[in-house]
Amino acid sequence: MRIYSRSVLLFCLFLFFADSAKSQLLNVERVRGDADTTGWHGDMGFDFSLSRYKDRVLKIGNNTNTSYYSEKHSYLFLNSIELVNVDGSSLISSGYFHIRSELFRKNSLSPELFIQYQYNRNMGLENRALAGGGVRYTFLDYENLSGNIATGLMYEFEEWKLGDEDAVENQYLKSTSNISVIGRINPQTSILLTGYYQARPQRFFRPRAIMESQLNVRMSRYVTLSVSFTMQHDAKPIIDVPKLTYELKNGILINF
Repeated sequence: MRIYSRSVLLFCLFLFFADSAKSQLLNVERVRGDADTTGWHGDMGFDFSLSRYKDRVLKIGNNTNTSYYSEKHSYLFLNSIELVNVDGSSLISSGYFHIRSELFRKNSLSPELFIQYQYNRNMGLENRALAGGGVRYTFLDYENLSGNIATGLMYEFEEWKLGDEDAVENQYLKSTSNISVIGRINPQTSILLTGYYQARPQRFFRPRAIMESQLNVRMSRYVTLSVSFTMQHDAKPIIDVPKLTYELKNGILINF
């Protein structure tokens, strides 16, 4: 048993230093997976990598998530920033800020409201601002297994630009839906599976979609090791960027 535990730990530490390609779509479900009691909850995540092939690439990332759960409602405040330095001469950054409220959170069917600002210079996304709302339905509610599905509408403004090309601006009304399942293997380990589907109503079958799996291993009361893999497909990108992107992200979460 001790050898097995050490093997799992070494495997997770290996993944912690893996490289990644940044996704565009924010997965809110990963944040509210564990905090479901009243009061304030939060965590801070850090990741750092240094690699050198032809160029030296330095990546520094930080995310801070805070949530407040009242007897009836919940409020999420999410923030992230990532800096990428290539051979000491260029700086690329990405980040987001997200606020979400779930009303009557203990009901099987509850309304949600959200706003978000995001940018990803590596993908050419200069600015993205969106606001929307919808409903969230709990279809699984057991001690070690829970599942939710949510759907709604959002208004989205985007500004894209790559290099010396002209900027492209768009304003869309989109549908947004997701399904998530959380399984708790033991008190220290949980797995989250999430799928997102966002599309304009007139092009519903040409979406921006994402699939994500996340493993959380609580190492102590305040420290959690997190390993996630995300794959995203945009059927029709606004500018000439890859349709399929993926991310293997590993880090340490400081819970408070």
